[in-house]
Amino acid sequence: MADRTNTTRRLAVLLSAAILLTSAAATAVAQQKNDPRALAIAKNFEEKLNLEGLDITNTFNLVQKKPGEADRVLQIKVYRRDSANVFTLIFQYPPSEKGKGYYRNGDDLYLYLPTTREFVYRNRKDDVGSTDVRTDTFGRLDLEQQYWITSAGQEQVAKWTTDVIKLDARQLDVSFPIQKWYVRKSDGLPVKVENFSASGTLLRTIYYVDYSEVAPGKYLFTKLLAIDNLQPGQKTYITNENISTDPIPDYVFSKAYLEQVSR
Repeated sequence: MADRTNTTRRLAVLLSAAILLTSAAATAVAQQKNDPRALAIAKNFEEKLNLEGLDITNTFNLVQKKPGEADRVLQIKVYRRDSANVFTLIFQYPPSEKGKGYYRNGDDLYLYLPTTREFVYRNRKDDVGSTDVRTDTFGRLDLEQQYWITSAGQEQVAKWTTDVIKLDARQLDVSFPIQKWYVRKSDGLPVKVENFSASGTLLRTIYYVDYSEVAPGKYLFTKLLAIDNLQPGQKTYITNENISTDPIPDYVFSKAYLEQVSR
């Protein structure tokens, strides 16, 4: 009888603890909110980098460097339509990667594997071609939907004075749970992004080296450097060329198109 009573008491204690933890977690979530100034900074650069009203075709060249290894070179053709939140990425080089591709429609992202002719569902954590760059680097930004956004002061990055905003994930499907964006005061464009684990470990650092104005007030990065902070000396350079704003046929934004061009 005593054992049964003790067991009941232990269960009651555990249940109470679980209720308290759940309540605390709910309270913490409820207390999270966006800082209006930080949110305005994010909205300003999203307005510049999101290319609604334009179709964009371009070619990215990625060069990944690892200490003691030969450079790894990838070439990817990108078709992008931000008004529909879609993009199609097709690997052009090397031959071992040619025909692979990504298709994103809203929050749904698929990797196409021509060797097996199958589409594999992926998420924003996917590294493009096993480089130091993730797929959401190439598409439309929607930071407020994914993160709580707060101010983190000002810092100097190279010759630029920047506003720093901190992003804490508000949903699971994000590329990194914590980010810091360094935004130039001179033109409101990001110059640096730091990506952290949930515990605060710095994982990767992105430098936006240069931009091209593809339409009045609309910008696309043309040079980017991604550094792996967990692997000393490992980094990926990206250059962007053959940028076009000509209309793209609707069928390009489909799984069928990836299957067609890989044959």
